[in-house]
Amino acid sequence: MAKENKDYIIPILKENPLFKEISEEEIHTFLKISSVKKWPKNTCLFDGDSTLYNFYIIIAGKLKLYYYNKSKDRKITLFLLVKHDVFDVSRLLNFSRHKVYYETLSNADILTTNSLLLERWMLDNPKFYKSLLHYTLAKLKDLEEYATSASIDDTSTKLARLLINNMNTSSKQIEKINDLPHKELAQLIGTTRAVLNRQIQIFKKEGIIDIKNKNIEIKNMSLLLDKLNNS
Repeated sequence: MAKENKDYIIPILKENPLFKEISEEEIHTFLKISSVKKWPKNTCLFDGDSTLYNFYIIIAGKLKLYYYNKSKDRKITLFLLVKHDVFDVSRLLNFSRHKVYYETLSNADILTTNSLLLERWMLDNPKFYKSLLHYTLAKLKDLEEYATSASIDDTSTKLARLLINNMNTSSKQIEKINDLPHKELAQLIGTTRAVLNRQIQIFKKEGIIDIKNKNIEIKNMSLLLDKLNNS
């Protein structure tokens, strides 16, 4: 069997904040205990054990982490995960198991490492563990803001925050979420597609946004910020 060539991943990992203090030699060692998985769009991970015993780094593609209430048949997307994001850190940080699900929103390349092998590797690379803690704390802060917004903000404010948080500050383009259907956008702010569609039409009539070729364009940033600041 031909040996898997993972050299192309080295520059990608060097760009990842988790590896900013890790030597190239140790990155090579990390790649030796890892493998690349190619997950097609709409791949779902429902089995908690698969994420409990493996650690995943997104090399390319987009996934959502969501909670599903079976009795109400309702999904709420907690995080949108893209290149350089990781999951699941619960075992590595000794958290309890949690019932969440993952689904690819595009074709994705995922670097997979067994959690036990990673724990041994981290003994020689404690700075990675420190960076992982910072990453996790940042995600918890995002989750806190999400929970607060879901409880307090109206749909107008939630949509404004979603657009601003996912806008490239240089190009002013909504890059991270622009290719997602409205159903997925609605789950990102904890509402229904019908409610989201109504709010998008209001933003269009007010001259805040425009939609061309299914892409959202910001037409008036000041008005969009007003929606957020007036909440």
